[in-house]
Amino acid sequence: MSAPKPHFAVLDVLRALAAFVVCLFHFNYRNGGNLSAALEYGHYGVEVFFVISGFVIPLAMSWSSFKYRDTPNFLLRRFIRLYPVFAIVALSNVILATYGSPLLGYGGDSPDLTWSRALANFTLTCDLVGESWYLPVFWTLAIEAQYYFLIALSFPMLVHQKTWVQVGALLLWIVPSYFVGYGETVFTWTAFFAIGILAFLKQQKRIPAHVFWPMLVLAAFCHTETRNLTSANIGVLTALCILYCPPINVKWLVKLGAISYSLYLLHLAFGGAILIHLRNLPENWQWINVQPVGITLSTLVSVAAALLFYRWIELPIHNLARKFKTRAREKELAK
Repeated sequence: MSAPKPHFAVLDVLRALAAFVVCLFHFNYRNGGNLSAALEYGHYGVEVFFVISGFVIPLAMSWSSFKYRDTPNFLLRRFIRLYPVFAIVALSNVILATYGSPLLGYGGDSPDLTWSRALANFTLTCDLVGESWYLPVFWTLAIEAQYYFLIALSFPMLVHQKTWVQVGALLLWIVPSYFVGYGETVFTWTAFFAIGILAFLKQQKRIPAHVFWPMLVLAAFCHTETRNLTSANIGVLTALCILYCPPINVKWLVKLGAISYSLYLLHLAFGGAILIHLRNLPENWQWINVQPVGITLSTLVSVAAALLFYRWIELPIHNLARKFKTRAREKELAK
C-alpha cells in the first residue's frame, strides 16, 4: 500500500481567503463600489488560485509518478475535476437567463444565445475567438485548462535530476510571459504559475536553494512586467505562505476552502441575484440594501448555495475522478 498523502491545510485556508475576497470584490463592484477601497484589490484572489494550482498539480503528478505515457489519463482526470461542474453552472445560467426566474432575480431577458457563443463558452475559447462569457469568472477556467497541457508536457523536465534541465524547463515557463505581455492565453500567466511550481520543487526538495531563489525573483520580475508589481508580490507571498506558514487548522476556513471552486463559480449568480432583489425593495425596506448588509447577505447566500452544490454535485464528481485514478493505477501495476 502507498503511504497516505499529506494534507496541506494552508492550501484550504488560502483558497478560502481567495474565494472570499473575490466574492467581496464582485459584490462591492455590483453594489456601487463604495464600501471600501481595499476591496478593489479583491480580484487578485484569482491569482492566488493560479499559484496554488502551480503548486498542487505537479505535487499530485509527483505522487502518481507521472510519465509522458500518463498524459491522456492525467488530462482526463483533470477534465473530470474541472469541466462537469463548470458545464452544469454554465448551462444553469443559460436556462435561468433565458426563461427567467423571479426567485433568482432574472427578469426573463433572453441572453445572446448564438451557436458561436455557446460553442465558445463550452469549449472555453471565448477569449480566443472574441465571444463573451456567460459568467465573467469563466475566463480563469480557460487559463487553467491550457495550463494542464503545458504542465503535462514539461513535468518530467521540471523534476529532472540534472539541474540544468530543470533550469531550462523553468525558463520556458518564466520568460515567455515577459515577451507575450498581457493577453488572452496562458502565456500571460506562465511566470505566475511558475511561482507555484517553484514552491512545489522547493517543498519536495527537488531544487537547490541557489537555483530556487533566483528563479523566484526572475518569475516575479517577468510577471511584474506582464501584469504589475502588486500581482507579482501576491504571487510570491502566496508561495512563501505555502512553504513556511505553520500548520493551520481553522475548521470553518478549511471547509470554505474545500467549497471554494463551487463558491467561485456560483457567487455571481446567487449573490448577484440577492443584490438585484435588494435594489428592487420598497423604499421603507431599502435599509437592507445598505452596502455592508447587502454584501454580507449576498455572501452568506452564496456560501450556502456553494455548500449544497459541493455536497451534491462537486464532491460526487471528485469521487468519480479518484475512482478513475485508482483504476488507471491498478491497470498500470497489472502490466
